[in-house]
Amino acid sequence: MKLHERLHISLTEIDTALEQVVLTDLDLPHPSVISDGVLKLIRSGGKRLRPILVLIGGRFGVTAGKEDTRLKRDLLRSAVLMEYVHMASLVHDDIIDEADTRRGEPALHRQTDVRTAMHIADYMIARVMEWSSSNAIEDEQDPLEGLVALVAQLCLGEYGQMEQAYNFDQSIRQYLRKTRNKTAVLMAACLKAGAEVAGADDETIRLLYRIGDYLGMAFQIQDDILDYTQDERTLGKPAGSDLRSGNITLPVLYALERPALAAKIRSLTKTSSESDYAYAIAAILASPACAEAAALRDRYIDRAEQLIDRLAHYPAHHDLKVLLQQLAQRAA
Repeated sequence: MKLHERLHISLTEIDTALEQVVLTDLDLPHPSVISDGVLKLIRSGGKRLRPILVLIGGRFGVTAGKEDTRLKRDLLRSAVLMEYVHMASLVHDDIIDEADTRRGEPALHRQTDVRTAMHIADYMIARVMEWSSSNAIEDEQDPLEGLVALVAQLCLGEYGQMEQAYNFDQSIRQYLRKTRNKTAVLMAACLKAGAEVAGADDETIRLLYRIGDYLGMAFQIQDDILDYTQDERTLGKPAGSDLRSGNITLPVLYALERPALAAKIRSLTKTSSESDYAYAIAAILASPACAEAAALRDRYIDRAEQLIDRLAHYPAHHDLKVLLQQLAQRAA
């Protein structure tokens, strides 16, 4: 059973709402390069983990478990806004990494061109800001403030990755900071946003944000591990793509601690041959580096579980347990 089914969440409802954001923009021609590009991104699929997190966060509010049409509308709106931010960040990410594929299909900038793809992603961020402001929840203060800060942090995470490209001297602390800005803050913000919309108390909102942060860290570390342990067909991109693009992830940092591997890895550049990269990727996979990365991932999962147990008085704490189980299965 898929995650959204276990959580009783309709992906069809989420996807329909995602399309409405662009289809209801009366200033945007339909069809157009922008509208077609956004709709193509939406219809390419995805796990919709971020909107799912928003909806789960909403189950911890004062009206949780009650039928409330307005609450459902506002939660879905917040879920859609977060997914737009996420999708736009993936377009930017693929351009920066010079990635050819996304989910086994040509990346948007390969289907169009870099300038067009950048324009589409920028439109998505701008539309989020516009839609958030014009559909603000009643009594909500500064609806754009949190979104602007979130987008800024995502940009800092992307910049951190660009700045550290092919830098084999970066520390694990620098990697974790980049990972938090690039991935974890958005997942944390999603749980928090849902809880805020549903009127959860401050302590519950604080705990959910920390849980989302730990889940996001674990999720990204697992993604970094899968880049070495999964094949191209499963990944939808060549194995070791992160290293090939100069993105130094946790398995690489642990591998660099071994002198026999360090010299070979450090010799890699953007112009290195495919055989050099293939050799380094195979060596990293054969080393204990991925297992060491998995141990750190599991520490984040354990921290999240400890906090989830503090919310055991909410029936929805079971939904967070399901998320942990899903992450554990993904890691198996």
